Amino acid sequence: MLSLLATSLIAVAVPAVDRPCPQGVIDQIDGLYQWHVKPFDDNEDPDKAFSSQRQRFTPSLFKLLLEARQLTPARDGRFLDFDVFSNTQVATYGAKVKGCSAAKGNSIQAEVAVDVGLRGQSSGTPRRLLYELNNSKGGWLINDITYLDAKVFELRSFLQKLVHPTP
Repeated sequence: MLSLLATSLIAVAVPAVDRPCPQGVIDQIDGLYQWHVKPFDDNEDPDKAFSSQRQRFTPSLFKLLLEARQLTPARDGRFLDFDVFSNTQVATYGAKVKGCSAAKGNSIQAEVAVDVGLRGQSSGTPRRLLYELNNSKGGWLINDITYLDAKVFELRSFLQKLVHPTP
């Protein structure tokens, strides 16, 4: 009974994503994952590499992501301990945009299936993420990510609490 209730609540919270996405939404998400899965040089600065993706995010979300990535357990007592683009601690192999909700104002939500796994092998069970994008000056910018597997939560509110904890 409780699992049925939980499933019903999640279904209500997640808008229908049964429409095709605008090409700009697909391009932003595909471009992000193409960057994310490519191998990096050992001497490449991860923060500098991440900064190359600034144009994909709203300024406020990008700022939170940068601040969270700079936290360390020794200095701050907290840190970002999962991959925000898969909600896992394993490798990401790719992602596919499954569909979009109807646009509401300048905002749209895109469901993304993220392929993850270990030791070079996919788990076969994609992670489900719901990207919220805002249309700004003719381009789509990622404003938030909702993680739909297991415990449902939103990236923005998680990062705000991580970066600016209340005493």
